[in-house]
Amino acid sequence: MELTNRVALVTGAAKGIGKASAEALAQAGADVALLDIDVVAAQATAREIQDRTGGQTLAVRADVTVRAKFDEAVTDVLRTLGRLDVLVNNAGVWSHGLLSDVAEDEWDRVFAVNLKGVLFGTQAAAPSMKKQQSGKIVNIASAAGLGPAPNWSAYCISKAAVIMLTQVAARELAPFHVQVNVVCPGATDTNLTQDITEQTGQQFPHAMPPERVAAAVLKLVSPFEQATTGTIVREPAA
Repeated sequence: MELTNRVALVTGAAKGIGKASAEALAQAGADVALLDIDVVAAQATAREIQDRTGGQTLAVRADVTVRAKFDEAVTDVLRTLGRLDVLVNNAGVWSHGLLSDVAEDEWDRVFAVNLKGVLFGTQAAAPSMKKQQSGKIVNIASAAGLGPAPNWSAYCISKAAVIMLTQVAARELAPFHVQVNVVCPGATDTNLTQDITEQTGQQFPHAMPPERVAAAVLKLVSPFEQATTGTIVREPAA
């Protein structure tokens, strides 16, 4: 229970990697806020995690692409749970298409969720973390952000940008004892991967369970006293 008396906020937490990360943090003793645009699903997941772990949970509805909504969500977490120690920026979307063909609105959609969502989460969480002189931010990028994948142009580029955002934030927040790291998962058995298979026919026979990514997240925040920052974690390791 390394995270007892700590509070974590996970975005895109209703299912998949977000759900697994929220549960791992709760199992480690943290109170957990689950942010998702689908608040009904987030509430169901929050109840499930609370029943399983006995910890306090909170479901929060927010669109991560809107800075004001993210700010409101963090304010709700601080008011209800008392503090914010861990932020997991997990919410993300996927897009299929060649760079030469990607439409402007599709490009904007992918970057709004995958990159602006991480930016806004970091901006919303930073003030309270800086004030308390401690905090952990873990961003979920992708192995696709480390190398090009044909027909995944907007997704690959957005995730590569998340990696650089992580490293910049790590440098800027280091004086305040706030650590920022990024996990780059390979194929993971989630609804997103299933959607990719349905849309493209691409199979992922070796997709890992989301709990494996959650374990990588937990390792970056527990024990809380560790000072690892600016690290790119590939899961599975290259």
